[in-house]
Amino acid sequence: MSKFIKSIINIIIIFIILILFDIILMFFLPIEIKNKIYDRKSHKIKSYYYHHDLRPNATWVENWGYQNSKIFTNNLGFKDRQNRNVEFKENNILFIGDSFTEGVGVEYQNTFVGIIENDIKSISNKYEILNAGVVSYSPIIILSKLNYLINIKRLPITKVFVVLCNGDIHDDLFRYKGINENYVVSHDDFINIKIFVDVNNFLKSNTITYQFIKRVTPLSNLFKNLKNQSNEDFKNYDLKKVLSILNNKPDQKHVIDKQEFNKWGASGLEQSRLYIEKVKKLLDERKIGLTLVYLEEPIFMLNSINSSFYYNYWNKFSKENKIDFIFVNEYHKDEDDKFKIYKDLFFIGDNHFNDKGNKVVAEELIRKSKYFQKIIN
Repeated sequence: MSKFIKSIINIIIIFIILILFDIILMFFLPIEIKNKIYDRKSHKIKSYYYHHDLRPNATWVENWGYQNSKIFTNNLGFKDRQNRNVEFKENNILFIGDSFTEGVGVEYQNTFVGIIENDIKSISNKYEILNAGVVSYSPIIILSKLNYLINIKRLPITKVFVVLCNGDIHDDLFRYKGINENYVVSHDDFINIKIFVDVNNFLKSNTITYQFIKRVTPLSNLFKNLKNQSNEDFKNYDLKKVLSILNNKPDQKHVIDKQEFNKWGASGLEQSRLYIEKVKKLLDERKIGLTLVYLEEPIFMLNSINSSFYYNYWNKFSKENKIDFIFVNEYHKDEDDKFKIYKDLFFIGDNHFNDKGNKVVAEELIRKSKYFQKIIN
């Protein structure tokens, strides 16, 4: 055996020993120290089935605009008010959707799911409410994840709220390539071989080495200023500046530009509809109730665009498929100054609801939901 091959073997052996030592050390570290060591992106993990998820029992501080929020996930990898093992009850309600449902930038108890949970549990202790939403989820991912949770993990879910937003159809059409008979989503973002995904997620969660590498690569991370913008930074944001940000988002173009809608928006909408049909069939097989929710985003309000087309589209679809449907759009109905509403309910320069906005959404959802009204009354 040549000296070169022997050297390579020795390097591999030393690397394996170091990784094993790293894993053992990480295992025995107190959780408080682990949370300080974790890179800020280590709470994001890959999924073989549905592309990406949140790391179970994770804790981190999320920087969003001018706000720092302490975020927790439970043992299922769902955003929660604390690290905990979920105890299922007689009625288990699951919310699933994209960043609006996850509640980016907002602590769980202030998200619309957390507010609904608090209100319902104050009435009855027979309900467990869970938030399976994660940023960049769209109907194809929702379909795959629901199959994973219900048919593979066998979670005893009794009711599902699927929350759609305007940008979802862009992801269904351009980011994700399709879904096979085993509900595995295809994409080009990483090599989707299960053992590779599992090893990556394990090393990401259980080694200090991974955290170090993520912090120093690319090298610009060493010098990146992670300090949030303050409220003062947003005082100069006027309607024109906000629109220049929101209207130039690729996933929003079909709303403000008829040509973009004809080019890809209509086909993307049809693609999402087909995935929601499969979601309905999947849940019907398990006799699980479904409510479809559509959140009207601020781009409609700030551009004075009538959203009735999307209401009519999903309302018709829901009636044809016997699905309860809720259209959330009342947050701006009683105020003429739309930019004032935007500054009050959204993160400035962004299209996500802030703490106050999530409360308004929760109130409208409870008020319009036949399911929740039965519990309350």
